[in-house]
Amino acid sequence: KIIIELGVVYMKVYLSPSMQQHNIYATNNTNEMVQCNRIAEYADIALTRCGFDVKRAPQGQQMKESVKESNEWGADLHIPIHTNASNGNCGGTLVMVYSNAESNMKAARPIYNNVQSVTLGKTEYGIKVNKSLAELNSTKAIAVYIECDFHDNKEIAEWIIDNVKTIGEAICKGICEYANTPYIEQKKDKGTIYKVQLGAFINIENAIRLRDEIKSKGYEAIVVTK
Repeated sequence: KIIIELGVVYMKVYLSPSMQQHNIYATNNTNEMVQCNRIAEYADIALTRCGFDVKRAPQGQQMKESVKESNEWGADLHIPIHTNASNGNCGGTLVMVYSNAESNMKAARPIYNNVQSVTLGKTEYGIKVNKSLAELNSTKAIAVYIECDFHDNKEIAEWIIDNVKTIGEAICKGICEYANTPYIEQKKDKGTIYKVQLGAFINIENAIRLRDEIKSKGYEAIVVTK
């Protein structure tokens, strides 16, 4: 059950990024494990920002350990994060669930829609049932297994590497939609702010006089005490 109170979403999300380091990307001398862990890191940041309780499997952790950790933690949602391969000819997002039960589909639909909307490949693979994957058949939580586009296509692989944050945020948006809680945008960095102090006075009249002189020149000025 998901309860929202004072901006906190009482929902546990377990992120399980790929540990498949032998699945080599078509460019940049990298692999599925490295890039999916980058995606998971950004998803973790975004979900935490939006009020979810998040646990992320450490890079390289074996799938069996991740399933065990997710089950023992009592996750409400288990999210394996992968990228796909098919001889370099395909593109698009694929999401898999254990069954087409409405409880699974309710979580899978918004996650698929949000990730598919941002990925470079636009073939609509949709949501498929797969009972053979351990992270779908052995997890107690609702599991939504994401294949975030195809890494053996050079153009798409480059896009994935350059857009891991975009994919992580899309995963978060989908989970927010599923949980019926607002997606919170990342605050924009306003940059460094520099302050100028023009004087310090014992007599307040002198401070007010200088303040008024500065304001007459078009600048903001206030009197503060210390």
